[in-house]
Amino acid sequence: MISLSGMGLAAPFGGLKELRAALDTDAPSAPDHKYRVDTTSLTEFVPARRLRRVDHFTSMTLLAAYRALYDAGYGETLPERMGIVLCTGYGPSETTFDFLDSIIDFGAGCASPLAFSHSVHNIPAAMLAMFLKTPCPCTTLCQLHRPVFTGLLTAQTWLSEERVDTVLLGAVDETTPLLEHTSNQLGRNPVGEGAAFFVLQRQEERTGRTIRLAPAEAPKGLAAREVLQPKVLCGDMPVGAAFALAATAVRVEAGIAAECMEHGALIRVEQA
Repeated sequence: MISLSGMGLAAPFGGLKELRAALDTDAPSAPDHKYRVDTTSLTEFVPARRLRRVDHFTSMTLLAAYRALYDAGYGETLPERMGIVLCTGYGPSETTFDFLDSIIDFGAGCASPLAFSHSVHNIPAAMLAMFLKTPCPCTTLCQLHRPVFTGLLTAQTWLSEERVDTVLLGAVDETTPLLEHTSNQLGRNPVGEGAAFFVLQRQEERTGRTIRLAPAEAPKGLAAREVLQPKVLCGDMPVGAAFALAATAVRVEAGIAAECMEHGALIRVEQA
């Protein structure tokens, strides 16, 4: 099991405060606007001048990560021997498409180097480590099938092998006009975006909430997604299970048994 000591969200509906309010509502409604995340509050943690060349995907990553660290009680002082694990379905889509557009418009020899550098999937995790001023192990998992469950397994492995003492686990995806158009053409749910981060440690080192991972195809219990309805509040995205996990943890805080699933894999949160 893993100890969950802090959470942070950057979602279309807001952060943890708004999540708790949504869970108190019997039928959460979708926002009146498109599924976009407002990252202007990132300047509470980082001076605006340092964010001039930071893309939207990375901005969501930074905002949710800072909120998670503060929620865990880490302000200016970060946990020692920390690692960063970032999971995503599509990666930084907008900068990837910008880079491809520059190849189409100007040829491979004149493609945008800035768009290329930001399209590399591990850049947001590396930039997070840079902004936190902590050289630490970091990796990015990019997959459409069970990205959140795989991220939790990676964090659990790092902790059990004592590679690190704390893992800052993030799940991030963004929407773009091209993804929205493709989704509409295929008749799918509206594409959403958002970032969710979790501060994880070995169970014996912290008290509070714990996460237990069950094998694939585990029996389904009370799923947090049935309450939160991530596709309503966040839109449809590969890392939607991260928001269901956050909702599960909030329900457990209130003494309500809850668990969530990602493609048949069970993620159970318990009160330690």
